[in-house]
Amino acid sequence: MYQPISVINVYYKGFGSKRLIGQLTMDGRRPVFGYDAAWIADGLEISPIEMPLRSAPYYGSHATSHYLCGLLSDSLPDGWGLLLMDRFFRKVMDKPIQQINVLDRLAYIGDSAMGALSFEPEHDLSDAIDMPELTLAKLAAANQTILSGQDSDILAELIVIGGSPQGARPKALVLYDEASDFITTDLTRANPLATPWLIKFPAQSEHKSVCLLEALYADMAKQAGLNMPAHHYFDINNDYAAFGVERFDRIGDQRVHTHTLAGLLDIDFRIPSLDYLQYLRCVRMLTGSQAAVEDGFRHAVFNVIFNNKDDHSKNFSFMMDKAGRWSLAPVYDLAYNSGMNGYHQMDVTGEAKHPTRSDLLKLAKAADIKKNKAQAMIDQVASVAETFLTIIDNYDIEKELSNKVACDIKDNIERMAS
Repeated sequence: MYQPISVINVYYKGFGSKRLIGQLTMDGRRPVFGYDAAWIADGLEISPIEMPLRSAPYYGSHATSHYLCGLLSDSLPDGWGLLLMDRFFRKVMDKPIQQINVLDRLAYIGDSAMGALSFEPEHDLSDAIDMPELTLAKLAAANQTILSGQDSDILAELIVIGGSPQGARPKALVLYDEASDFITTDLTRANPLATPWLIKFPAQSEHKSVCLLEALYADMAKQAGLNMPAHHYFDINNDYAAFGVERFDRIGDQRVHTHTLAGLLDIDFRIPSLDYLQYLRCVRMLTGSQAAVEDGFRHAVFNVIFNNKDDHSKNFSFMMDKAGRWSLAPVYDLAYNSGMNGYHQMDVTGEAKHPTRSDLLKLAKAADIKKNKAQAMIDQVASVAETFLTIIDNYDIEKELSNKVACDIKDNIERMAS
């Protein structure tokens, strides 16, 4: 009978180092994490709000993250990654899902986690994988096969390439050089110009133009002054497309520790339990930077005007440098989303359905942002949105989708009137 893993060693591999952070074990059916004594003595706080250094163990609180504590829950994929993992356990490894614990899942993630954490022992997938060079077209087709409930002959490869990122849509981790259009799924393949990128594909039943729309949103975010990484739209063929973005948790071949807002606060991102003021207060607490608070406010303004209502706590992140200093991570997952019942996941001073300029100015005031500066940011984002409305029809976006996007953004701009 299959014996689940009982101990996972958690390592920090930021900036070329490898140091033991602590151990994850099972207390009955619940995972429990404890910092290593040497890590505590070193004093590097990698989850300072809800998991400060201490000798007492930490237990998680949320079934949706398999009761992992916040630091480790960020490494567990959701949506697409868990679907791949469950299918792999069942079909390839012949292991019953009911007997798989969360330590087994982290062992399969191993050294491929987003950010700078690594997990040992790591399950060896080499016997199950024949790692060919996979094109985006082959990946896109395999993704749709999996989403439709069928088996794919590259299931194990999909786990390696796209099993660790979070989010509902299929994803792949690649090396890419935009100038030469070089792209490879072999992350060990040497190319001095290629950098780590994350590629996103449409979800089941989504039109390929959702990827083009996300690329346009990324363009608009850049114009609106947000810290948006390099990005690219891949028009693969008549059936498939993808959106790619340069990873901010990698600098060359070095790893950078990142932490989502949900992980830092150890909350269930699926339940709307935070507002934008709490987010900005967290930015101030962690970074100590008023400029970072203002960047966070600009992000909020963009989400409101561009109708990104999928603004849950996993869609905001922080980065830690070598010295343990924190900064806001670049923005990501900026896409049109009409929200659950039309509501934002995070409210703006109490308003979650149709925030107005007045609501945003109240938020700015509570975050100690000067009114004239907040006004200027709102005006800038609104101006970019107005430009967007004049060009959206020039792009091959599904008509029903583009009409809905344009209508909602137009209404949001009107709510920004002085």
